[in-house]
Amino acid sequence: MPEIGRRIATIFIWTVALFYAYGALVHVLNMANLSGFDWGAAPRKWQALDLIYLIVDVVVVFGLMLRWRLGFVAFYLAAISQIVLYTLLRPWVLDVPPEFAVSESEQQYLTVLVVFHAVTLTAMTLLGRYWRRPPTSARR
Repeated sequence: MPEIGRRIATIFIWTVALFYAYGALVHVLNMANLSGFDWGAAPRKWQALDLIYLIVDVVVVFGLMLRWRLGFVAFYLAAISQIVLYTLLRPWVLDVPPEFAVSESEQQYLTVLVVFHAVTLTAMTLLGRYWRRPPTSARR
């Protein structure tokens, strides 16, 4: 069973890394003005969040794929902070000039992100005992 658990954990971790790679791509597209709004004119808090989460997402992607401890720390930091941003701090995030007003469907997307992060946090925690690589002697 432990070997199956390790395989499931590895597949899950790589899948999460792919989702975070997609998130990093979205931030790059935002910054390149390819996502439907002028990033240079966007509220400073959105620009800061794009930059911060681009960096964190890249650390998560490489950290999870390489099973670096920093990758797991960055994952937990990103997931928990985005849950807080899109629930408790949602009014602050969405308090923007009218030209950047977020539609109802875009607000629903934020709810989907909260669910995604809650599910991945729970699953990552449950699979945590399979994160570590086997001892060196077992890899030979």
